[in-house]
Amino acid sequence: MKTAAEQQNLLKQAATWFVELQSEQCTDLLRQQFEDWLTENPTHSQAYFEIEQLWGDIDTLKGRDVPGLNDARAAGRRSWRKTSALFSALLACGLLGGAWWQHASAPQETYQTGIGERRTVVLGDGSSIQLNTATRLSVRMSWLRREVELQQGEALFDVAHRNWQPFGVAVGGIRISDIGTVFNVRRSAAGTAVAVLEGEVELRKESSWIGQNLRAGFSRQIDANGRWLPIQPATRERSLAWTDGQLWFDHTPLADVTAELERYHPVHFVLAAPELARQTVSGRFDADDLKPFLLALEKILPVRVQQQKQTIVLHPR
Repeated sequence: MKTAAEQQNLLKQAATWFVELQSEQCTDLLRQQFEDWLTENPTHSQAYFEIEQLWGDIDTLKGRDVPGLNDARAAGRRSWRKTSALFSALLACGLLGGAWWQHASAPQETYQTGIGERRTVVLGDGSSIQLNTATRLSVRMSWLRREVELQQGEALFDVAHRNWQPFGVAVGGIRISDIGTVFNVRRSAAGTAVAVLEGEVELRKESSWIGQNLRAGFSRQIDANGRWLPIQPATRERSLAWTDGQLWFDHTPLADVTAELERYHPVHFVLAAPELARQTVSGRFDADDLKPFLLALEKILPVRVQQQKQTIVLHPR
C-alpha cells in the first residue's frame, strides 16, 4: 500500500495530466504520452479517475468560498500552462491531498452475516444495504465520497443520491458507481454479477478509467477471468427473491443448486455420480427450510437423498 506522500505525489501527476488534456493545445504526442503513463501501472488509472471525480466535486462548489478555486477556473480559460501551475499550487496547499487524506482517515465499518442470516444496514446518509447470507462488506464515508467494498456474498443497495458525494462499490476487480440507484451485487466463484432495479450505474474495471452504463431492468456479469459477459434482462421479482427468503432456479445445473444451498445451510453436498451435476432444477424454494427442498428433489429428479449429519449425498436412481 502506498504511503500518504506517495499517494499525494501520484495524485499530483494525475492532476497535471488532467489539466493538460483539457487544453486546446494538447497534441497527439502528448495524448500518446498520457496513454503510456496510464498503462504503466493500474494505480495511475485509479488516480486519474479520482482526479476526475474530485474535479467534478469541486465544480459543484460554485456557491462556496474555496480559496484559489475561482482563479483556477479563470486561468483554465486563458492558458493551460498557467492552469497547470495554479492547479499544482492548489494541490500544494492541500486541497486534493487534504481531501484524499480526510477520506483515507475516515473510519471504516465492517458488516457481515453468518450462514442463513440476512440483515439490513442503514447508513448515515440514509442509504440502505441489505446483506444476504454469508456476506461481508466494509463501508467508508467522508465528505468527499462514500465507498463500499464487497468482499464476499450478495447485497442490495438503495442509494440516497448526492451529486457532491459519489457512492461507489468495489467488488471482484470492478467498480460500480451510483447514478441514483437501487442495484443488487453478487460475488461468487463464478465472478461478479450486477443487476439494476432502479436508476443507473456505471461499471468499469479497476484497471481502466473507461466505464459503461447499465440501466434499470438489466444485469451484467464479469467472470472469474475478468471477461465481461453480455448484458441480460433483469426482473425485480427474480433479483430480489432472496430478500424474501426465496431461492429461484431456472434450469439450473444441480451442481450450482447444491453450491447455492451450501451458502444458506451448514451442510456439504456430495454428488455420488458425475452425471448428476448436469441434471437441472427449476422452481422457487424456501431458502430457510432444507427438508422440503430435499423431498421435492427426489420427486423431480432421478436422485436418492442420503443425509449423514452435515453431509448430504445424492445418489442416482
